[in-house]
Amino acid sequence: MLTISKRIYGSVFSPTSISVLFKAMLAAEIFGLAGVVAGSSWGFLKDRRAILAIQAFATVMFGIHYGLLGAWSGAAMCVMTLVQATASLPEKRTRATTILFWSTVPMIAVLTFLTWNGIASAGAAFGMAMATLGRWQKDTFKLRWFFVLCSMGWATHNAIVGSPFGLASDTMCFVSNLWRLRGELSLRRLRHQERESVPALSGALPAGLAASA
Repeated sequence: MLTISKRIYGSVFSPTSISVLFKAMLAAEIFGLAGVVAGSSWGFLKDRRAILAIQAFATVMFGIHYGLLGAWSGAAMCVMTLVQATASLPEKRTRATTILFWSTVPMIAVLTFLTWNGIASAGAAFGMAMATLGRWQKDTFKLRWFFVLCSMGWATHNAIVGSPFGLASDTMCFVSNLWRLRGELSLRRLRHQERESVPALSGALPAGLAASA
């Protein structure tokens, strides 16, 4: 029995392969943790370029993380994310950056097809589509709404491929952006009320003048 076990499992579960597997899993955890830290922080930032830069770093970490897990749709979408982030960083859009950015759309479709793994790939593709629309926004308020939807798509992907770090990042992205959206909505309502009150105040007469009129 021992001889049979060695013949069947020896090459697969040899000390060398187990060691390599353990190291790969450990590396995946480390890169995933780094991705969570970066991915959880950008939602609290205000500056658009800072948001995109932190997103790019988190993308590199998660791209390696997904590659080590064998989640190739996720890894491929991370590559497209880097291209988009590079094209989106300049404040002024040029013809070159616009072409570079939108050239990722057909590539997203091709890579999703080539790495298709059912619902996991569909979730990553949906998340990437929402992120694409979000990164193109100059208004951070609109950007955040798209990334709320983006986090839902990626959460589906991460739940299926078994990435707790990805799920943690998705949760933080979802919560932090909703929190920031709530604050921005309150600020916009306040500004709107102030704008409405200005004409009313400018058209009103002081009490003394109104009485003498």
